[in-house]
Amino acid sequence: MKTFLIIFFLLFLSLNAYSAGSDIDNTIAKPKSYKNALKLIKKEQYSEAITVLEKILNQKIYKKDPDILNEYAFALRQSGNLSKAETFYNQALKIDPDHKGALEYLGELYVDTNRKNKAILILKKLKNCKCEEYSELKAYIDNS
Repeated sequence: MKTFLIIFFLLFLSLNAYSAGSDIDNTIAKPKSYKNALKLIKKEQYSEAITVLEKILNQKIYKKDPDILNEYAFALRQSGNLSKAETFYNQALKIDPDHKGALEYLGELYVDTNRKNKAILILKKLKNCKCEEYSELKAYIDNS
C-alpha cells in the first residue's frame, strides 16, 4: 500500500508539473537587470536602458521574450531609432501576436511615421481587449 501511495503521489506531481508548463503565459523569468531597465525607461534615460536591455538580449534565453523585446523597442523609439524599434516590435509580435504593449507602441510608431492607416488597423485589433492600450492608442491617433 505504501508503494502504491508513493507512486500515486509522484504521478500526481508530474501531472501538475506538466499542466503548469502548458499555461498560455510562456514568458521566461526576467533577469534582475530587467527591473533596472524599466526604472531607467521610467526616468526617460533611454540610452542607458538600451544598454541594459542589449546585454539582456545578448543572452540567448531572452531573445524570444516579447516583454523584453517590447521594452527594448520602446527605448529605441523614444531615442529616435524608429526603424530599429519597428523591427523589434515586430519580433515581439511574431512571438506573441496579441502582446498589447507591443501593439500599442507599434501603432504609435506608425502614427509618428505618417502611417496612420496601419495604426488604425492595430487599434481595431485592440478594440475588444477592454484595456488601457486601446484607449491610449486611440487618444494618440486622435491627437495626431
